[in-house]
Amino acid sequence: MSLQLKGAGGAPGIAIGRAFCFQAEPAPGMHAQIGERPDAAMERFTAAQAAAAARLNALAEQQRADGFEQEAGIFEFQALLVEDPALTGEVARLVREEGQPLDAALSAAVALVRASIAGIDDAYLRERAADVDAVGKEIRKALYGAGPSLAAVPAGAIVVAPDLTPAETAELRGGVAGFATAYGGATGHTAILARAMGIPAVVGLGADALAIADGTELILDGSESLLIAEPTPEQRAAYAQRASAESTLSQQRRLAFRDQAGRLADGHAVGVWANIGRPDEARAALDNGAEGVGLFRSEFLFLDRTAAPSEDEQFAAYRAALEIMAGRPVVIRTLDIGGDKPVPYIDMPREANPFLGVRGLRLCMRRPDLFATQLRALLRAAAHGDLWIMLPMVATLDDLRWGRAQLHAAADALAAEGVAHRADACLGIMIETPAAAVTADLLAREAAFFSIGSNDLTQYAMAADRGQADLATRYPHDSPAVLRLIAQAAEAAKRAGIPLGVCGELAGVPEAAVLLAGLGVNELSMAPAAIPIVKERLRQVSFEQAGEMAREAMQLLIRSNV
Repeated sequence: MSLQLKGAGGAPGIAIGRAFCFQAEPAPGMHAQIGERPDAAMERFTAAQAAAAARLNALAEQQRADGFEQEAGIFEFQALLVEDPALTGEVARLVREEGQPLDAALSAAVALVRASIAGIDDAYLRERAADVDAVGKEIRKALYGAGPSLAAVPAGAIVVAPDLTPAETAELRGGVAGFATAYGGATGHTAILARAMGIPAVVGLGADALAIADGTELILDGSESLLIAEPTPEQRAAYAQRASAESTLSQQRRLAFRDQAGRLADGHAVGVWANIGRPDEARAALDNGAEGVGLFRSEFLFLDRTAAPSEDEQFAAYRAALEIMAGRPVVIRTLDIGGDKPVPYIDMPREANPFLGVRGLRLCMRRPDLFATQLRALLRAAAHGDLWIMLPMVATLDDLRWGRAQLHAAADALAAEGVAHRADACLGIMIETPAAAVTADLLAREAAFFSIGSNDLTQYAMAADRGQADLATRYPHDSPAVLRLIAQAAEAAKRAGIPLGVCGELAGVPEAAVLLAGLGVNELSMAPAAIPIVKERLRQVSFEQAGEMAREAMQLLIRSNV
């Protein structure tokens, strides 16, 4: 007899498979170390905090490399929460003053901090209490070992769990069909991450979900927040037909627009490009119809290693992406890291606010040797395709001029050595600081192109940390203030006759893509999977209609459907 459970939300899609029951949390107290000195316990705790934060920051970088900028903020927020003074202080008090074992102290501190958040009179903020639980799990893993892993879930299985942390959700790769949890809500980070990753999911099913036995046949309908255990033959056939139809529609959309240029209904061209984090991701970009790469994040070459990448290693990576794109433009952003992404071979002071500190081009000014090596590799690779070089974190005209001087110096050195390169590669900048947006008319005189990083531009313009999900919701990327800054940059680019792109998350949202086109943006760059649906949406409106929608959005008027 089939059992149907209704959840509180999730991620769309249909999954049919066998249950894989997952329980990650160890039994309470099993790791208690009786008689451990408080100083030794706190040393272990501090080391575990550092390890947990490093793991969460690495997950953030992976999400960003996959094109999920906002989702990366989930892990960055949790990395900060790992070292939250309230949590650390309570653990220290319980260990030092009350003599509790570290494991018990950690459990009690997590419960206390969680309770303080869960009592807030705001449903969305209450769900942030789950982040405290997730952070507690990450610290425990660092203390006592990783424990059960979701990386080995059989292909086609549906994971059933009490709840999943965002870090556990990020492990769900390699063909997992979907997941279902007893707890959690529609605005929780686990559900948000599932939607970004395209994994069908249902959350908040209640305790009855935990009675489902391992291996039970399941049907999961994420769009309806429904889980069916032991379905009837009729239910199985109906859902199999629906899943097939949805898959066919998605494939048809991808094929229909793969070889079509991005344009509006009246033929007005709007390039639809891809964001990538590694050379091999350029293949997925082409498969989805990318007309170019609007953002190649070069950070993957510099992170998770003990020494900087060599010039030859960088050259090989850049050349590989160019060759895959076969003559299409590839915009490569120079090194963009800062104090929030510590690198062991770069001596960087701990900063109170790393997003306003030494990051992006500012770090390159501190380490011109790293920058020179990267510029040499980029100029060498430029001889093998249409490579554009983009400088991040530009705030002044002097920043741009310094970057150009370094590029000329690298070209002169290569010429003197007789090394093949292309000295005239386009040099442009990211518009991600309000300073750059409001002086775009000055910068446009000397930059070959602009690319708006809507994520950071929103963060700086709205004074809202993008890593805090509640702030990101209250101060979104498409707020009038941000759109007006984009419009200002677009007007400056138009007058100077240089191209303007958007490579932030905003570009991959179909409705937002229409607004950006209406503001005069020439190129939209996004996660490859978003390309077909954005192309489809753009073709439904004319340039005049898109412009009217953009003007209404900037004036806080109600947007009408076109």
